[in-house]
Amino acid sequence: MMMNELRLSKIEELLNVLIQILQNLTNNNSKPLLTQKELLSLLNISSNTLKSWELRGLPRLEPPIEGTRTVFYKLDDVIKFLTPS
Repeated sequence: MMMNELRLSKIEELLNVLIQILQNLTNNNSKPLLTQKELLSLLNISSNTLKSWELRGLPRLEPPIEGTRTVFYKLDDVIKFLTPS
């Protein structure tokens, strides 16, 4: 039981750091949209983690252009997703 609480505490701490990074980016007039590659690099997460977040509600934006496979994410959406309600 104690080990699970420790893990949850560490996860919460890491999420708070990620939220701070994203909020700083937003406050510094950075791009409101990030590509999937940029988001993965910025947050240092795997594509499997990002897919898991999408399944839990993180919206992804795909341009309606034939042959384009670039996926984008709004910084605001990522911050809202990672911020506890």
